[in-house]
Amino acid sequence: MATVQAPMVRWRNDRLFYTGASLYLAILTFAGFARSFFLSHWMTRSASTPEIGRLLVTHGLFFSAWIGLLVVQPILIANRRRELHRKLGWVGAALAVAMVVFGNLAAIAAMHGGFKGLGDPYAFYAVPFFAIQGFAVLVGLAVMWREKAETHKRLMLLAAIVIVEAAVARIELAPVVAGAPFTFFVAGDLLIFAGMAYDKLSRGRVHKAWIWGGAAVIASQIGKVLISHTEPWMAFGRAVAGLWPV
Repeated sequence: MATVQAPMVRWRNDRLFYTGASLYLAILTFAGFARSFFLSHWMTRSASTPEIGRLLVTHGLFFSAWIGLLVVQPILIANRRRELHRKLGWVGAALAVAMVVFGNLAAIAAMHGGFKGLGDPYAFYAVPFFAIQGFAVLVGLAVMWREKAETHKRLMLLAAIVIVEAAVARIELAPVVAGAPFTFFVAGDLLIFAGMAYDKLSRGRVHKAWIWGGAAVIASQIGKVLISHTEPWMAFGRAVAGLWPV
């Protein structure tokens, strides 16, 4: 039978878990975009890396700022800086809006040569499209339920898990898995199961945000793989790509 931790012990362990989870996602982000963005002046870019113009730089800066804030926020809570946490939360909400706008623009532009070595660009467009919209929904729900701390913090992690797949996809994995399709989902999904396991150990039950939110994230991953090469989706991709000035 699962044990339920005392409130103060659980509070301290929560700070460790959520700070550690945020750092894990930040490390994945840095590792994935080191060659193409963060350390691009010192590292040789992969042949599949598109030209990094103003749009991608802007998107990358907003993305980086949001991930940085994701790490800072649980640290503020751990140090009982709740008021500053709330104020920075609105900065995070604004960054999330900017990420959604520029993320969608970057994904559309990428159909004109940015998805190098990833097969049909209109099919692959399903991957960033659903990740970006999923991120928007999860952050929106997290903001709406910001007064429900237990729900809020899990939804914010889920939102980060959805978008970190873009970074994981760029990490050069061992040859045994490098050729396997969509392995970049796994690194984020591991955190979902870690969160569920942590809840079970610390509270005796898994929070609904992990159950329903985690299920939605995994279902969207499966769904976009299944629909990506269907004719309706390809037609949608071509129509959206046609809106971008070439």
